[in-house]
Amino acid sequence: MIIKKTSKILIAFLIVLTFSCKKFLEEEPSVFASPDQILVDASGAELYTVGNYAQIKVLASDFDGWLLLWGTIGTDEIVIPNWGASIRSIYLHSFTTSNNLILNVWRNLYRSINRINSGIERIDAMNSEQIDEDLKNKYIGEHKFLRAMLYFSLVSTWENIPLILEESKSEDIGNFEVSQSSAKEVYNQIIEDLLFAESVLDEVQGQGRATKGAAQALLGKVYLQMTGYPLNETDKYGLAANKLESVINSGVYDLVSYYPDLFTVDYEQSEEIVFSIGAAGPGLNQGSNLGTLFGPQGQTINGGAAGNNWFINLELAGPDSGFGGVADNFFNGGRNNYDFAQSYTEDDIRSRNNVAKHNVNQCDCSPEDGMFNTSHRNQGNKAAWKPWKWHNIKPSNWGSDTPIDQPYIRYADVLLMYAEALNGENVFSQADADATVNLLRARARIFPDEIKADSLLPNLIVGSQEFNFNEILSERRKELCLEGWRRNDLIRFGKYFEGINSSQNTWSNSGNPQGQFSSHEIRWPIPFNEMELNSNLIQNTGY
Repeated sequence: MIIKKTSKILIAFLIVLTFSCKKFLEEEPSVFASPDQILVDASGAELYTVGNYAQIKVLASDFDGWLLLWGTIGTDEIVIPNWGASIRSIYLHSFTTSNNLILNVWRNLYRSINRINSGIERIDAMNSEQIDEDLKNKYIGEHKFLRAMLYFSLVSTWENIPLILEESKSEDIGNFEVSQSSAKEVYNQIIEDLLFAESVLDEVQGQGRATKGAAQALLGKVYLQMTGYPLNETDKYGLAANKLESVINSGVYDLVSYYPDLFTVDYEQSEEIVFSIGAAGPGLNQGSNLGTLFGPQGQTINGGAAGNNWFINLELAGPDSGFGGVADNFFNGGRNNYDFAQSYTEDDIRSRNNVAKHNVNQCDCSPEDGMFNTSHRNQGNKAAWKPWKWHNIKPSNWGSDTPIDQPYIRYADVLLMYAEALNGENVFSQADADATVNLLRARARIFPDEIKADSLLPNLIVGSQEFNFNEILSERRKELCLEGWRRNDLIRFGKYFEGINSSQNTWSNSGNPQGQFSSHEIRWPIPFNEMELNSNLIQNTGY
């Protein structure tokens, strides 16, 4: 659904643009009406709620999306080349307060929050003759879940931010005076919203809509983030464990047996998806960039990525890349892999799915050929290996209108967060490891025609608390790479400075981010334009 808000607060409901609305709507209505005209009964509230799911598309991995710009760029997953422009400055930590990409993320998040606030206020104002109270609370719960997602992104990125809970007639937060709240106050509001959502939403796999399990899983993620910088509230490990255990025990979710299936259209609402940001395409102008944002070298029509904007971090790509020996000049004689950032091996199916080593212009190969055909997989220049994950078709008509929903929280993430929470409480047992991390490693050994030996991808044997944390953080990168959580993970574990160190001094890399990183850059600056418009805003320290 597209929502166009004018000064008269007119709303254009073209339902289908919301993330795969096809999954829970049978019809495709098109109507121009004000909220007052729509919100007269339960069906209008349903229409309004479904439409507002479009607001979380600002988070999706797109060229101006939060999960890409904050969560993936400037981590240890990909590197940015010399020609990366504004994105390169984020990667290198050389940006200024006038960076347009940072400004766009800030404004897009607040515009979406304003529209979510509209839904909460207006549906809450409906009387008992218009809508049943339980149904009203369900729609409000869905909105509060979406608002929690958006504020979690804001507080993770900027820390002290304006906390706006009422609808404004202005599209631009800079057009009115508002003060900042502390990170703690923002987190408290996020928790309040999610606890409400948990109490009123159904315990099902929502096919793209917010559910009880989605609220519990996001609560677990929020509680865990609060254990790290800047709050360092280690008492939240127990709260996180409780919520994540509820998700696990619900029986609603499970792992998909074959890892590459997860990132296809057929499995975009599988039992492993706790919540996703949806898309529908091509040809409907409701798609995502997944499938063409990342991908092998070569033209999009042949199944390649749209542009040459980034390359895979070769220290993630693995020892099979041939790097690491003293005679290897690629890294000037060594690698930087830390215990919390271990590399893939080729005997890990996630390496085959997530790292493209071929060039689709140079081979008549399908994605499966690119993953498993030895001659194709070893075809490309090592410095030109690319991040992959969601695989473009060949031939392709996807462009930037691909049909793939983006996972926001997967059940695999829930398992890893649960392991982290238990370890934070110092009660992580071998049985817990076997039920979480080792389940994922077992799946990573499954190839189309064989199951790799345990010795090639060994199980986690529980050790010290620090050892376990390093293994869990490393496993998160292998399992969830390119899904937009790595920066939050590195910051939460206190490993961000080490993590961004890159020795990939090749033509495909614009430099080492660590050398330009200052401690205050663990947060982004409040955009200069917003500071000029609102005298109440206080810039983050160091900018």
